[in-house]
Amino acid sequence: MSVDRDQILLSAVADEMGDIRADFDSLSGLITELMAWCPPEARADALPQVQTFDLLLQRLEGLSGLVAALGAGVPIDVALHVLTLSDQAARLTGGFGPGPSAVSGDVMLFD
Repeated sequence: MSVDRDQILLSAVADEMGDIRADFDSLSGLITELMAWCPPEARADALPQVQTFDLLLQRLEGLSGLVAALGAGVPIDVALHVLTLSDQAARLTGGFGPGPSAVSGDVMLFD
């Protein structure tokens, strides 16, 4: 595969991932409504599942940003800086991630 084809494919994958992320993101309002209807005694069990959903969105956003950067021709070492979750960066780099300039890796819930 030529570099141009690689970049075109990576850009298309990033766009697709962004569309998927937007579709999932549109479900957050529904989840908020469902939580409002959730009986108080069930909320403690439901909340971790809602937080897991939010974390999945953040992981997908990180992957989409990484693939978009690679598709734009950004060098891998620089592209890795778009990953905002430190555990994701560690998984993708075998622990040799972007280094101290990376974001703290704090999970943002319900932004």
